[in-house]
Amino acid sequence: MQVTKQRVRSNLLDKEPAPLAMCRGYAAVAFVISDVNSPSLTLCVKAPHLRKHAGEVSLPGGKVESSDNSLMSTALRELKEETGLRLTAQHSLGYLNPIKSLYQLSVIPCVFWSDDLLIGEPREQEIARVFSMPMEAFLSQPPTFEVSRHRSPAVWMPRWRYNDEEIWGLTALIIQEFFQIISADRMIVNRPSMP
Repeated sequence: MQVTKQRVRSNLLDKEPAPLAMCRGYAAVAFVISDVNSPSLTLCVKAPHLRKHAGEVSLPGGKVESSDNSLMSTALRELKEETGLRLTAQHSLGYLNPIKSLYQLSVIPCVFWSDDLLIGEPREQEIARVFSMPMEAFLSQPPTFEVSRHRSPAVWMPRWRYNDEEIWGLTALIIQEFFQIISADRMIVNRPSMP
Protein backbone atom coordinates (compact mmCIF):
# COMPACT_ATOMS: atom_id res chain seq x y z
CA MET A 1 0.00 0.00 0.00
CA GLN A 2 1.24 3.47 -0.84
CA VAL A 3 0.60 6.47 1.34
CA THR A 4 -0.54 9.21 -1.03
CA LYS A 5 -2.16 12.58 -0.45
CA GLN A 6 -5.29 11.51 -2.34
CA ARG A 7 -5.68 8.25 -0.37
CA VAL A 8 -5.21 10.00 2.96
CA ARG A 9 -7.56 12.90 2.18
CA SER A 10 -10.36 10.64 0.93
CA ASN A 11 -10.47 8.61 4.16
CA LEU A 12 -10.30 11.30 6.85
CA LEU A 13 -12.97 13.30 8.64
CA ASP A 14 -13.21 16.61 6.81
CA LYS A 15 -14.69 18.55 9.73
CA GLU A 16 -13.39 18.99 13.26
CA PRO A 17 -14.85 16.14 15.37
CA ALA A 18 -16.33 18.52 17.97
CA PRO A 19 -17.16 22.24 18.21
CA LEU A 20 -14.32 24.19 19.79
CA ALA A 21 -16.59 25.33 22.62
CA MET A 22 -16.72 21.68 23.70
CA CYS A 23 -12.97 21.26 23.35
CA ARG A 24 -11.61 23.36 26.21
CA GLY A 25 -9.52 20.87 28.14
CA TYR A 26 -8.99 18.84 24.96
CA ALA A 27 -5.70 18.51 23.08
CA ALA A 28 -4.72 18.44 19.42
CA VAL A 29 -1.69 16.86 17.77
CA ALA A 30 -0.18 17.57 14.35
CA PHE A 31 0.13 14.40 12.26
CA VAL A 32 2.47 15.86 9.62
CA ILE A 33 3.32 13.83 6.53
CA SER A 34 5.95 15.40 4.28
CA ASP A 35 7.96 14.56 1.13
CA VAL A 36 5.85 13.43 -1.82
CA ASN A 37 8.66 11.07 -2.98
CA SER A 38 9.05 9.30 0.36
CA PRO A 39 6.17 10.29 2.65
CA SER A 40 7.49 10.61 6.20
CA LEU A 41 5.94 11.39 9.59
CA THR A 42 7.32 14.19 11.80
CA LEU A 43 7.93 12.97 15.36
CA CYS A 44 9.40 14.52 18.51
CA VAL A 45 11.35 12.98 21.38
CA LYS A 46 10.45 14.37 24.79
CA ALA A 47 13.29 15.68 26.96
CA PRO A 48 14.72 13.30 29.60
CA HIS A 49 14.14 15.74 32.51
CA LEU A 50 10.32 15.74 32.24
CA ARG A 51 8.26 14.25 35.08
CA LYS A 52 5.83 12.67 32.59
CA HIS A 53 6.67 11.05 29.24
CA ALA A 54 10.44 11.64 29.59
CA GLY A 55 12.28 10.31 26.52
CA GLU A 56 9.07 9.20 24.78
CA VAL A 57 8.41 9.69 21.08
CA SER A 58 5.40 11.90 20.46
CA LEU A 59 3.52 13.85 17.84
CA PRO A 60 3.81 17.65 18.15
CA GLY A 61 0.80 18.86 20.11
CA GLY A 62 -0.76 20.06 23.32
CA LYS A 63 -3.87 21.34 25.06
CA VAL A 64 -6.31 23.77 23.48
CA GLU A 65 -5.65 27.31 24.76
CA SER A 66 -8.12 30.19 25.02
CA SER A 67 -6.34 32.01 22.18
CA ASP A 68 -6.91 29.10 19.74
CA ASN A 69 -9.89 29.48 17.42
CA SER A 70 -9.97 25.85 16.28
CA LEU A 71 -8.45 22.45 16.96
CA MET A 72 -6.41 22.93 13.80
CA SER A 73 -4.99 26.21 15.11
CA THR A 74 -3.99 24.39 18.32
CA ALA A 75 -2.14 21.73 16.29
CA LEU A 76 -0.45 24.35 14.07
CA ARG A 77 0.57 26.47 17.06
CA GLU A 78 2.04 23.49 18.90
CA LEU A 79 3.83 22.31 15.73
CA LYS A 80 5.52 25.71 15.37
CA GLU A 81 6.33 26.00 19.09
CA GLU A 82 7.84 22.51 19.35
CA THR A 83 9.53 22.03 15.95
CA GLY A 84 9.73 25.45 14.28
CA LEU A 85 7.72 24.11 11.33
CA ARG A 86 5.20 26.61 9.96
CA LEU A 87 2.25 25.10 8.15
CA THR A 88 -1.17 26.61 7.41
CA ALA A 89 -4.75 25.41 7.00
CA GLN A 90 -3.90 24.93 3.30
CA HIS A 91 -1.79 21.92 4.33
CA SER A 92 -4.68 20.24 6.18
CA LEU A 93 -6.12 16.96 4.86
CA GLY A 94 -8.58 16.30 7.68
CA TYR A 95 -8.87 14.65 11.09
CA LEU A 96 -8.57 11.27 12.72
CA ASN A 97 -11.07 10.18 15.36
CA PRO A 98 -10.59 11.54 18.90
CA ILE A 99 -8.58 9.23 21.13
CA LYS A 100 -8.32 9.19 24.93
CA SER A 101 -4.96 9.59 26.56
CA LEU A 102 -3.97 7.58 29.62
CA TYR A 103 -5.03 10.61 31.68
CA GLN A 104 -8.50 10.72 30.03
CA LEU A 105 -7.69 13.75 27.88
CA SER A 106 -9.47 13.70 24.49
CA VAL A 107 -6.80 14.11 21.81
CA ILE A 108 -7.75 15.12 18.24
CA PRO A 109 -5.13 14.26 15.57
CA CYS A 110 -5.09 16.86 12.75
CA VAL A 111 -3.47 15.50 9.57
CA PHE A 112 -1.31 17.77 7.41
CA TRP A 113 0.58 17.13 4.15
CA SER A 114 3.56 18.89 2.59
CA ASP A 115 4.94 17.80 -0.78
CA ASP A 116 8.33 19.10 0.38
CA LEU A 117 10.39 17.29 3.00
CA LEU A 118 10.12 19.11 6.31
CA ILE A 119 13.02 19.07 8.75
CA GLY A 120 12.07 20.38 12.17
CA GLU A 121 14.27 21.11 15.15
CA PRO A 122 13.56 21.34 18.89
CA ARG A 123 12.23 24.77 19.89
CA GLU A 124 11.13 24.10 23.47
CA GLN A 125 12.91 22.70 26.52
CA GLU A 126 10.47 19.81 26.64
CA ILE A 127 11.59 18.57 23.19
CA ALA A 128 14.98 16.86 22.90
CA ARG A 129 14.89 15.86 19.21
CA VAL A 130 12.74 16.07 16.09
CA PHE A 131 12.98 13.40 13.40
CA SER A 132 11.09 12.08 10.37
CA MET A 133 10.15 8.42 9.99
CA PRO A 134 9.24 7.15 6.50
CA MET A 135 5.69 5.79 6.37
CA GLU A 136 7.16 2.80 4.53
CA ALA A 137 9.12 1.95 7.69
CA PHE A 138 5.82 1.44 9.53
CA LEU A 139 4.41 -0.68 6.71
CA SER A 140 7.51 -2.82 6.22
CA GLN A 141 7.72 -3.94 9.86
CA PRO A 142 4.62 -5.20 11.64
CA PRO A 143 4.45 -3.74 15.13
CA THR A 144 4.92 -5.84 18.21
CA PHE A 145 2.04 -5.79 20.68
CA GLU A 146 1.89 -5.84 24.45
CA VAL A 147 -1.03 -5.60 26.83
CA SER A 148 -1.45 -2.28 28.59
CA ARG A 149 -3.17 -2.81 31.90
CA HIS A 150 -2.95 0.94 32.58
CA ARG A 151 -6.01 1.35 30.39
CA SER A 152 -9.44 0.10 31.31
CA PRO A 153 -10.37 -2.12 29.69
CA ALA A 154 -6.88 -3.46 28.95
CA VAL A 155 -5.82 -3.03 25.31
CA TRP A 156 -3.09 -4.35 23.04
CA MET A 157 -0.62 -1.53 22.45
CA PRO A 158 1.41 -1.48 19.21
CA ARG A 159 5.13 -0.69 19.27
CA TRP A 160 7.54 0.09 16.41
CA ARG A 161 11.30 0.59 16.36
CA TYR A 162 13.11 2.96 14.03
CA ASN A 163 16.85 3.46 14.31
CA ASP A 164 17.33 4.08 18.05
CA GLU A 165 13.77 5.25 18.69
CA GLU A 166 10.82 3.30 20.04
CA ILE A 167 7.33 4.44 19.04
CA TRP A 168 4.69 3.27 21.50
CA GLY A 169 1.89 4.51 23.79
CA LEU A 170 -0.66 7.05 22.57
CA THR A 171 1.51 8.00 19.59
CA ALA A 172 1.58 4.38 18.38
CA LEU A 173 -2.20 4.08 18.88
CA ILE A 174 -2.74 7.19 16.73
CA ILE A 175 -0.43 5.83 14.02
CA GLN A 176 -2.23 2.48 14.08
CA GLU A 177 -5.57 4.29 13.79
CA PHE A 178 -4.22 6.23 10.80
CA PHE A 179 -3.34 3.03 8.94
CA GLN A 180 -6.66 1.42 9.91
CA ILE A 181 -8.51 4.38 8.43
CA ILE A 182 -6.62 4.65 5.16
CA SER A 183 -6.48 0.92 4.54
CA ALA A 184 -7.49 -2.43 6.01
CA ASP A 185 -3.80 -2.91 6.60
CA ARG A 186 -2.13 -6.20 7.45
CA MET A 187 -0.42 -4.74 10.53
CA ILE A 188 -3.63 -4.77 12.54
CA VAL A 189 -4.93 -8.15 11.42
CA ASN A 190 -2.27 -10.08 13.32
CA ARG A 191 -2.98 -8.47 16.68
CA PRO A 192 -3.08 -11.18 19.40
CA SER A 193 -6.26 -12.11 21.20
CA MET A 194 -6.77 -10.48 24.58
CA PRO A 195 -5.75 -12.90 27.36
